[in-house]
Amino acid sequence: MRHLTAAFISLAILAGPAWAEQPNSEILQTLDQAMIERSVAAKCAEPDAAKAAAFRKLYQAIAAQAEIALKSLASDLDASHIQKVMAQHYDEIDHHVIAIVAQESCNGSHIKEALQKYDSTVNAVMNPLLAKKFD
Repeated sequence: MRHLTAAFISLAILAGPAWAEQPNSEILQTLDQAMIERSVAAKCAEPDAAKAAAFRKLYQAIAAQAEIALKSLASDLDASHIQKVMAQHYDEIDHHVIAIVAQESCNGSHIKEALQKYDSTVNAVMNPLLAKKFD
């Protein structure tokens, strides 16, 4: 556990200044946003298998790109450590979302905004797929 915490702290220290300067910052910010959307949707969105599958596919692609970005920031960590750090980061985001839902409910402004972003993300993924289906 201490090694995992040390790895997370190392990544945070390395990533902080690097996010401001590197092209990696965009993918890491995108991952953060996708984690927020994923957590909020899991708690407050109505189940829709097609939307969930589309989002899951996009999330996995973003996470894979983020792993590469994090590896370039902390080359001494292997893929399993980076995945653990990312999972821990998601857990932290999830705890924040739980607290916001408890305070505001799923009808709160922050949650509604995140759900709108989730829907926009899913629609952006699904629309090209639907267009290809009808070609």
